[in-house]
Amino acid sequence: MSKNHKRLKRLKSEKAKVKLKGKTVHQLPKGLNITNTSFKVKQILIREQLKQRDETEILSTRKLNIDDLLTRFRHHNSTVRQDALKQLKDILLQNPVKSLHSRLNSLLHGIAALSLDKEREIRRNSFHALNFILGLIPNEQLTPLRETIISFLCCAMTHIDPRVKEDSLLFLDVLVQNCSSALAKDSHKILPNFLGMICRLHKEGSPAAQLTTTLDSKSTNVKWRIKVLERLANLFTSIVNYRKLCIGTRSIVTPFVRTKKCTRYIPIYGNSASQFCEIILDQDMISIDNHEKENLPVEEFVKCTHLLMPVMADIWLELCPDEEVESYAEITILNEAAALLKSIIVIIQSIVEYMDTLDQDDYGVKRMKYWFKDTFHNAYMKNFLSRFPYGKVQPLINESRKRQKDFSQIKFTEECLEQNLGLCQIHVWFTSLFNCNEQFPKSVRTYCVSILKYLNGTIETWCDSSTLPQLTKLLRTLFLKAGPIWYNNHINLNHTLRLIIQASSRLPKNELQSQLYVIIGDIMLNSNLNELHREKIFESFVTFLPSLLLRPSIDDVVIRMIGQIVLRFKEWIQEELIAKHESIIENVKKIDIVGTYDDKQSRLMIYNLFYFVDSQIYY
Repeated sequence: MSKNHKRLKRLKSEKAKVKLKGKTVHQLPKGLNITNTSFKVKQILIREQLKQRDETEILSTRKLNIDDLLTRFRHHNSTVRQDALKQLKDILLQNPVKSLHSRLNSLLHGIAALSLDKEREIRRNSFHALNFILGLIPNEQLTPLRETIISFLCCAMTHIDPRVKEDSLLFLDVLVQNCSSALAKDSHKILPNFLGMICRLHKEGSPAAQLTTTLDSKSTNVKWRIKVLERLANLFTSIVNYRKLCIGTRSIVTPFVRTKKCTRYIPIYGNSASQFCEIILDQDMISIDNHEKENLPVEEFVKCTHLLMPVMADIWLELCPDEEVESYAEITILNEAAALLKSIIVIIQSIVEYMDTLDQDDYGVKRMKYWFKDTFHNAYMKNFLSRFPYGKVQPLINESRKRQKDFSQIKFTEECLEQNLGLCQIHVWFTSLFNCNEQFPKSVRTYCVSILKYLNGTIETWCDSSTLPQLTKLLRTLFLKAGPIWYNNHINLNHTLRLIIQASSRLPKNELQSQLYVIIGDIMLNSNLNELHREKIFESFVTFLPSLLLRPSIDDVVIRMIGQIVLRFKEWIQEELIAKHESIIENVKKIDIVGTYDDKQSRLMIYNLFYFVDSQIYY
C-alpha cells in the first residue's frame, strides 16, 4: 500500500504542475533553405572635373566634351538632357564651328533627334541650337548631311504626339531660314507630310481628300491650318528660288561646258605601239545635270498640286463669309481669314511660277499648264473671285472704352491690298493660257473687267510700298503675257498704261519708279504689243527719259532700259539727247548709280548713249 500510495501522490503532484505546450516545427519549402548570394553593385563614378583631358580637346564649362554631351542627349532624365543642351550652347559660343567640323555629323544627328523629345522645352532648345549651327555652316558642307536632317523632320511631321507634330513646323522654319536649297531638293519627301497635317484621303489610291480636325489640340482648326499653310508657302517659295538658281547657273555655265572637250594623249616614251586615249573634260556639265535632277520631279509636282488645290479651296470656303457680291463692293473678312488667304495666294503663285520656269518648248509642260487651267480656273473664279475685292477688320488701338453708338460712326476695315493684287495676278495668268484667237467665256471676261477696274483705282491712289512686288508681278503678267490675248478679246489696256506712266513720274519712291520704268521699257521692247506702241503717251515718255540722267541718282536697270530704248526709238529720243548732251556728260561724273555691279561699266553705258551723235565708243 505504501508503494502505491507514493506513486499516486507523485502522479497527483505531476498533474498539479502547469504544463507548457511545445512549438510545432514547420519544414521550409524546397529551395528556401539555401543562402541567397545575389547582390547589386553600384558603379563608382569619377567626377568629370577629375578626369584627365587633352589640352586641345573642346570642353564645356563643366568639363564635358562632345562625346559626353551626345551620351547625355540620350539620357532618360529630362533634366540631364536639358543641361546637356546648355553645355553645348557654351561650347558653340566659345569655339568656332570649324573646330567642330569632324564631329558635325554626330552633333547634328544628336540635336535633330531631340526634335522628337517628349518635353516641349527640350524640343524648342534643340531648334535654337540647330539654328545656330546651320547659320554658320555653308550649304556645301550640309549636302552629305541633309538626308539625316530631312529624315528627322519627316518623323516629327508624322509623329503620333500632336505636340511634336506642331513643333515640327518650328523645325521647318529653321531649315527654311538656313538651308532652303536642301528643302527644295527633298521637297518631294516633305510635301505629302503637309497634306497629312490638314487632310486625309477618303480611300487608298483616291485623289480626293477631306479636311481633318484637331480636337486634341489647344489651337483651333483655323490657327492650325494657318500655321501649316504659312510653312507650305515658304517651302514652295524655296522650291521656286532653287529652280531659278539652277536655271541661272546653267545659263552662265552653258557656253563653256556644252561643247564636248576631248584631249588626244599619245605616250612618247615606251616600246609599245602608240594608242589614242580619249579623256572627257566636261565634268561641270555632269554636275549641273545632276544638280537639276535633284529638284522636285514634275510627276510629284502634278500629284501634289492635284491634291492641294481642292484642299485649299475647302479651307477657304470654311472661313470666308457666305455673301454674294451684286456690285463692285468690298467684302470684309477677319484677320485670320486674311492671313489664310495670303498663304493660299503665295502657294498658288509659286505653283504658277514653277511651271513658268520649266522648259516651255516641252510638249509635256504645255499639256500640264493646260491641264492646270482646265481643272482649276473655273473653281478658282467661283471660290476666290466671286467675293472680290476683300477688306479686313482693322484692330482697335486705345479704344477699350467706347459707347456702343460710337462704333457705328468709325471705319474699322482696311483694304487687303496684297491679297487682292495676288488674286488678280493669278486670274490674269490663267487668261494668258488662252489661244490668241479664242474668245473669253462670259464669266472670265466679267472678272477681267472687274480686275482692270480695281487695278486702275489702285495705281491712281498708290501709297503702299510693301506690296510693290505683287503690283510689279501683276503688271508684268498683264502686259507681257496676257496683253495680246486681252486685246484680241477687245479689253483695252491703254488707260492702265497711261496711269503707270503718270505714276512713274509722280511718285517720289525711287524703288517704285525704277520698277515701273523697267516694266514700261519691257513693254516697249516687246514686238507683240504693237497696239500699245501706237499710244502717244509712249512718245512723250521716251522724250522724258534723258531728264532721268540729270538726277543725283539713278538705278542701274534704268540705265540699261534707256540704252535698249535708244536703239529702237532713236527718232523719238535723239533731239532731247542732243539738247542735254553736255549736261548729261557732266553729270555722269558725279551721279550715284544704285544697284550696279560695275560702277565704271554703268557710267560707260551712259556715255555710249551718244554714239549716234559723235560716233565715239567709250571703253
